This record gives sequence, C-alpha cells and structure tokens, in this order.
Amino acid sequence: MKKEIEALLFSAARKLSLEELSRLTGIKDLNAIKEALEQLKKEYQEKDTALKLIEEPDGYKLNVKEEHLPLVQKIVTQTELSKTLMETLAVIAWKYPCLQSEIIKIRTNKAYDHLKELEEMGFISREPFGRTKKIKLTEHFFEYFDLPTEKAKEAFKAQMSEEIREKINRIEAQIEKRETRIEQAHQAVKEQEEKLKQNKEKHDTQTEMPEMQESPALPEQK
Repeated sequence: MKKEIEALLFSAARKLSLEELSRLTGIKDLNAIKEALEQLKKEYQEKDTALKLIEEPDGYKLNVKEEHLPLVQKIVTQTELSKTLMETLAVIAWKYPCLQSEIIKIRTNKAYDHLKELEEMGFISREPFGRTKKIKLTEHFFEYFDLPTEKAKEAFKAQMSEEIREKINRIEAQIEKRETRIEQAHQAVKEQEEKLKQNKEKHDTQTEMPEMQESPALPEQK
C-alpha cells in the first residue's frame, strides 16, 4: 500500500486527497491510507533524499526540500510562457495578494493582455474588488511550477529583472508617501473636529449659566 501511494504521489506531481488515493488504489479504509502516508512522511524525513512529503488541509504532495529550491527555481524560466508574460507573472507572485491596478502601474497598460492570457492559461483568477480586481494565484500555478506556497515569492523574485524591482520599489515609496499624507490630513481633520466640539461645549455651558442663576428676591409687601 505504501509503495502504491508513493508511486501515485510521484506520478501525479500534485496534491492528492485521501479520497483520491482511496479511489486510485481501491483501498476503502481511509485511516489505513493516512497511516501509510504518515509512515512515508517519516521515512522521507529520515532518508537522505531531495524530496519530502508535505501534508496540507486538502491533500498530500511530494515536494522538493528547501535546500534544493535554488535548482528548482531555474525551471521557472524554462517554460512555454513568453518573457513578458513571465515578468508579469513574477510581479504578481512577488506582490501576491495584489490588485490589478497595482500590476498595471508596474507593468503599464500592456499588462491587461498579459492578465487575460494568464487567466485563460489557469495561472491566475480575478474577481471584482471595488473599482478594480483582486488577483489570486491558482492551484494550477503552484502545481505547474512545483513550488510550495510560501516559497513562490522567493522563487519568482529571483527571476525578476533589476529594472522591474527598482520600479516596484519606486511605486511602493510613492504609495507610502501618499498614504502618509492622507493619514496626516485625517489626523488634522480629527483634531479640528475635536477643537470645534470643545468650543461648542464651552459655548453651551456659558449660555446655560444665566438660566441657572437665582432670580432676584422680590421686596416684601407691607
């Protein structure tokens, strides 16, 4: 059973759930499959191998150990994606999660076509988010490049040109500066509102004081 599961995980090159492994092996006992997976996971941890078995909420997958990622990163540039598409995808992976408006600022209007093509290829998904769209990396993206989710940023950042990195840094600095000015403006408005509130309370208190004073005593009638 253990060897069959290992062969399936190696051949699939993607995550397989317990249910999928059960269907493919014909073994109905999910607990037995899970026990075999735990044994495999322990063996890969102890063996001198470049692979490891990772467990995620929705399945199990054979992956490359962290110390061998620099070699795997070289594969990123050896795909059927064009150089410009790869650059746009690299920016998305580096900035992920990100908004479409951010990617357009970095990659200019030509990125609209890139985003459409990347979506059609299944590497990203887009959904409305206010006046722009939120971009998400798909499961197909992580399976295609065979990179753990937490290592995608590092891998694609290494493949990004210095020119694009500098442009991103400039844009981020501009955004941070603008956000600082907005925050300062909000703080100034807040202080002004607080000052007006205090002046109004002071004015109301002064207006009420004459009404609170005692009326002058009337002279006694003889």
